[in-house]
This record gives sequence, structure tokens and C-alpha cells, in this order.
Amino acid sequence: MLHKIIQAKERIELDLLSDIDDCEIFNFIITSLKHETNTPYSALMQAILHYTVDENEARFTWESILKNRDDMETALGRKVNIKTAVVDYFTRDRINDKIIIFIKDDMMVAFDSAMRDSLTGLLSHAVIHYELEKEFQIAKRYNLPLSVMFIDIDDFKMYNDTYGHKDGDKVLIIVSEILTNSLRNTDRVGRYGGEEFLIILPHTKEKDARRIAEKLLLSVSDRSTADESFQRLVTVSIGIACMSESIKDGHDLIKNADLSMYKAKKDGKNRVSSTF
Repeated sequence: MLHKIIQAKERIELDLLSDIDDCEIFNFIITSLKHETNTPYSALMQAILHYTVDENEARFTWESILKNRDDMETALGRKVNIKTAVVDYFTRDRINDKIIIFIKDDMMVAFDSAMRDSLTGLLSHAVIHYELEKEFQIAKRYNLPLSVMFIDIDDFKMYNDTYGHKDGDKVLIIVSEILTNSLRNTDRVGRYGGEEFLIILPHTKEKDARRIAEKLLLSVSDRSTADESFQRLVTVSIGIACMSESIKDGHDLIKNADLSMYKAKKDGKNRVSSTF
């Protein structure tokens, strides 16, 4: 399903919205929205159709659109894409005189939101895994360098216990912002879980990955001393793993980067390790 979501997003970027006709994709988005809001159908209508309506009517409308597509396929004897079904639904009987138009940018927002962590806006655990496997296959095929960084906020549980989850969330958001702003356009960063982050560095050797990691260490600690959102100094520990003959897949890279991160913790935290 994740592969289908990413393909659909790429089609939107290429302005091929009419090719997106898999209702599983929209069901995936609705499922994702249910984790973020009590009104997932209303959010879907607003995001992709500019249609503001309460949850019950939104669900009825969406289910009616899907039924309309089934009816059209039966009548025409061929597949009908979701865009055609929507336009037909709202224009055939001019339901409530509401004419709905798909907006490309808003479709992008809807698909992108389904792929991201709701708190930080970073790529979700599943998506960062997908991106890593994709980059691993490219690096393996063309014999290219590839590095990953596994990052953990030092003593985050203590921070949460001392200052509360609200302040802890602020730390997660700001650290995520620092990571995003410190990377290149070709890099990928995701929230791996809790206070852990995973960064993918394509075409990057170990020495360059270490240089980037050292810069991140400094950026986080400097920001925590200058920003009043932080209650005290916040630091991170970073483990680095790089492509080698012993690496069989993306999971091996994550495992080695994780071990390196724990080595950084053991050596005193607020440091970089690439031992494994």
C-alpha cells in the first residue's frame, strides 16, 4: 500500500491526477486521518475537494462518489477513474449546486500528510524505511556511497518527566526543524519512533556523514541554549553506518547505525560514533 501511495503522489507531481483510480489509496489516507482527527471524511473533503461539510455528510458524500463510480463502470462496461466519478457526481444532478474542482496542490498536501509524522512533520517510520530500501538498491546497483544516521535525543525521558510532555513535544518539533534545515535536498529524515530519528544520506561517504553529524550536534546544543522553548540544555547522540560489502539491506544499515548511536551514548552522549 505504501508503494501505491508514493506512486500516486508522484503522478500528482507529474499532473497525472486522472491516473489515480485506486480507492485503496484514499482508504489509506482516511485511515491515516483517523489517527489525527475525529472527522477524517470531512478533512478529506476539505483537503482534496475544497468542500467544507460536517463529518456525517462528508462520509455519505464520499461513499456516494464511490457508488457512483461503480454504477458508471457497470453502465459503461469499463474502468472509471475517481476524478471522473467525482465530477459526474457533482455535476450530473448539480447536487446542492456545489461544483467541485480537484486542486493539484491540495491533493499533494493530502497525500503528503498521510506519509508524515503528525507531530514533527517528518517522514513516518514506514516511509523512511521505504525510502532507505529504495536508496539502498540504487547504491548497490551502481556501487554508490550511502550513509545513514541514527539520532537519539539524550535524556529525553528525564526531560519529559521533569517538564511534562507538552515541553517534550516542543523539543521534538524544534529538533526536527533543525535536522530538516541542516540537510541537503537529496537527504531524507524521518521520525523513527519516540525521540529517535533516521537520516538517509545518498552519495555520502563516512567522512562526509561525520562532518554533517558534527554540524547537527552543534546546531542542536546551540539552539537549546539560545531558545527559550528549551527548559535546559538539550543534546543528541548520533550513530553512523555506511554502505559496505557486509550490508545486505537497509535493515543492516539501521542496525549498525543504532549500535553506533549506543556507543556514542556509552562514551558520554552529545557525540558521534561510527564504530560499527
